[in-house]
Amino acid sequence: MKDVKKDLELNYPRRQWDQAVERLENLLLDRQLFSTSKKALIIFANNEAMEISRMEHQVLPKAHVGTTFLVQDLLLPEESGADPEYLINLSRDRINVFNMDSLKEVELEGVHSNFADYYPDFDANANLNSGSYGGKNAIYHGHRTKSEEQQKDQLIYYQYLDRKLGSMYQREGTTFLLTGLPEVLDVYLNNYGNSKYIDGVIHSSMLNLSHREMLEKVNEYKNFETVALIEKIKHDLHRADNQECLISDLDTINFALMNRDIKSLISFNDGTSYSVEHNKMLVQYILNKTNSQVVYSKDAAVPSMSAIVY
Repeated sequence: MKDVKKDLELNYPRRQWDQAVERLENLLLDRQLFSTSKKALIIFANNEAMEISRMEHQVLPKAHVGTTFLVQDLLLPEESGADPEYLINLSRDRINVFNMDSLKEVELEGVHSNFADYYPDFDANANLNSGSYGGKNAIYHGHRTKSEEQQKDQLIYYQYLDRKLGSMYQREGTTFLLTGLPEVLDVYLNNYGNSKYIDGVIHSSMLNLSHREMLEKVNEYKNFETVALIEKIKHDLHRADNQECLISDLDTINFALMNRDIKSLISFNDGTSYSVEHNKMLVQYILNKTNSQVVYSKDAAVPSMSAIVY
């Protein structure tokens, strides 16, 4: 704040920034914001408005005063998609649900977290080799093994979960990261693996892990997803180059931008500095609602900016 105020006082009339500074100084008193934030915050402010972006990656402390906001950090692969709202650790007959931001265990409203609550007639200790089953008009002698009955109950419960989680996705767009033992997850994924509410899978159980260990597992998963996304970006660039749909000259990119001929823009950066020219183009791409992404790269041979045209 000291750097921002000093820059403003030296270079701009007070009437252009007094309300922005007041908003920022009030924000510094918001302890909850800084104690519950993610890895970093980027705060944009002028006299008319203030916006706060919570980042999924570390951001070096910096202050910028000018007529163009710096948007590069918003466009890194880590920021390109929304995180799932919940982590669900799946067991054979129950689920444990965790909030993705805090990794604290929570309950999903209206969803039974174990099979026995959903199916109250269930008896885990029943002797399934004998006894009678049936309704009013039909009676038959049970001769399934306990493991067979458990498999049947497991599928009944998973069908129920699929219906409930799918309904949450339809109503609110809620998505989930599924975790659990591989042999358990495979049963669920073989039946419902293509469901839109599944935003990721970790083939490992989160039960009995400390909060720190859970955080490490989730971060490891996120890092893997980021690497996979960057590899996809590179693959798309290579394919576009082979199809003669790739341009790297800034003037040509800017001309295509004005004509709205750009399908996707990728800016490469070493992570240490901003190019004002590049940043203005990125801002325009955001305004055009064009797919734009920034990739950190130390490779000097990589063009600083490339665009895939239609």
